[in-house]
Amino acid sequence: MKNTSFALTAISACILSFALPAKLVFADHHQDCSTMVGCDKKRCEISKQIVMAKAHGNTHKVAGLETALKSVEANCTNDGQKQDLEAEIVDVKQQIDKYEASLKEAEEESNLDKTYKYKQKLLSENTKLAELEQELASLQGTK
Repeated sequence: MKNTSFALTAISACILSFALPAKLVFADHHQDCSTMVGCDKKRCEISKQIVMAKAHGNTHKVAGLETALKSVEANCTNDGQKQDLEAEIVDVKQQIDKYEASLKEAEEESNLDKTYKYKQKLLSENTKLAELEQELASLQGTK
């Protein structure tokens, strides 16, 4: 009986040794980065990608992501993030202006296909703009 008990204990320990790291990987993968802002959010998202790449055995992706994470840790500042977001917002607004002009032209020509196309592009760009502005607003409160 003692041998059976020992064998079961050894098997249980072996199973747990495999299950525990998988559970930790699963937990890290589901870390919520959405409540973070700026460089903290960037670090969190890259870390999540590293966990997923490791879980899938993608060593090349892991190496690239670890390099990216080191770069973020060394160079990322919230002020730099703000400047990047402001520049991206300007670009998106310029794209919206172009799409609005193209939409107006398509409507004048009564071209329904192009009208639909530019309305869809405007919807997408306006959504992107709102997300960028929201992200910038959340960064405004950080130092």
